[in-house]
Amino acid sequence: MTLLSLQNISKIYNSNIGNFEVFKKITFEINENENVFLFGPSGCGKSSLLNIISGLDKPEKGEIFFLNKKLSNNHHNFLKNDIGIIFQDHYLISELNTFENIQLKTNNLSAINEILDYFQLVDLKNKYPNQLSNGQKQRVCVARALVNRPKLLVADEPTSFLDRENADLVIDLIIKSSKKFKVSSIVASHDISFKKKFDNSYTIKEKNLIKC
Repeated sequence: MTLLSLQNISKIYNSNIGNFEVFKKITFEINENENVFLFGPSGCGKSSLLNIISGLDKPEKGEIFFLNKKLSNNHHNFLKNDIGIIFQDHYLISELNTFENIQLKTNNLSAINEILDYFQLVDLKNKYPNQLSNGQKQRVCVARALVNRPKLLVADEPTSFLDRENADLVIDLIIKSSKKFKVSSIVASHDISFKKKFDNSYTIKEKNLIKC
């Protein structure tokens, strides 16, 4: 079953030197329990597309459907419990420990403790971000994004600050977790080596989304 559908989506940025069209008439679907890889160099429009999917930005043209329901251009609040987001930067609050950072998403203590256990973060639950390695911080981010059991996980360059070993671990964790919690995912990266781990892969080329 189709989870998310984009129909003829276009994105244009306005500036004092003119308009810049990032992509045009993109039509794209993510199915339930599907893991999608979005590949491309910096500046090709990956983040713009993910921001539109998650409701953090809106397209100039086109329609978005979630479980066959048409969404408004500003749908972030509507889908805040259905979409989990992992940003390029971890955005952990330095004054909060691991448990409290995850608690920002939900007050369901049972769900928090379950996710801490699954991600092997129990021993780190009282640690603050400055006491964690980059790999541990990103594990906390994945846990936070999944703690309220969203239907779709959106990850924008989640490995950009990690070494090769930790980058592979985080991607594997996202894939494994999506299957465990029955969550679809779309993960953007400039590292093509991750492609083989996903069900389907796409890239943005000449303002269009194509399979790769």
